[in-house]
Amino acid sequence: MSKLNQFIPSYIQPFYQKIRSFRYQVEGEFKKLTTPVHPHPILVLGNQKSGTSAIAALLAENTGLSVTIDITQEVDYPIYHHVLLGKLSFNTYIQRHKLYFSKAIIKEPNLTLFYQELINYFPQAKFVFIIRDPRDNIRSILNRLNLPGNLDEIQPEQGKKISQAWQLIVNNVGLNLPGLNYIERMAYRWNYMADVYGNHSEKMILIRYEDFLKDKVSQIEKLAQQLGLKPVNDIADKVNIQFQGRGDKNVKWQDFFGKDNLSKIELICAENMRKFNYSI
Repeated sequence: MSKLNQFIPSYIQPFYQKIRSFRYQVEGEFKKLTTPVHPHPILVLGNQKSGTSAIAALLAENTGLSVTIDITQEVDYPIYHHVLLGKLSFNTYIQRHKLYFSKAIIKEPNLTLFYQELINYFPQAKFVFIIRDPRDNIRSILNRLNLPGNLDEIQPEQGKKISQAWQLIVNNVGLNLPGLNYIERMAYRWNYMADVYGNHSEKMILIRYEDFLKDKVSQIEKLAQQLGLKPVNDIADKVNIQFQGRGDKNVKWQDFFGKDNLSKIELICAENMRKFNYSI
């Protein structure tokens, strides 16, 4: 209890707390509206559940830079798909999320869908792209959603348990991608993300998630060097922090997906898997 609270009668305390809470909300909204957008951020892109959170967070810790780990406002009230559907301009999208775009490092997988808009808005930005084997990547997404990988399609009762933000991702809303079932849709999404790097590789620094796992400290230090940043903090004691929910890595791909769905992923993603040295 604060010193001021000690002098406020107990029957007034609830009203006082409500006033304080309202003040903090107003201050927070004011900050969101007035904080300037960073002129040249480092943008960490890649598909959901590909290791972007861990890499962005450790890079920020290593270099002492500020970081956005997901535009959390989009979790409850996603609006990025309105940009994809032509209902909202990208500039307006950024202005509505100015606080998130004020950080030196910005990690938000959905921004991968807007590479051209990002380079137009931030011509001096630097880009990092994280790739992960699609079989592990899709399995991790389904683990996050508590969904099996061997269904013909997600059942209605299962779909109701998925948040709006994740439904937009699983169903590729606004991307006009093919896919006869949820596994195919996510495979085509992985391909779409991989093509973003493939089409702009000269302007991006690539990290394979599998390489990061082998030696996290050296991968982050190498990334910092490639970005022209100086390490200021030792991250050796932080590399095993779990930045997102952990998927089940122990189950084999065929056991998780079943033969048919696993074949769908490997067929759809085959070309890009070869480009990123993932065996089939």
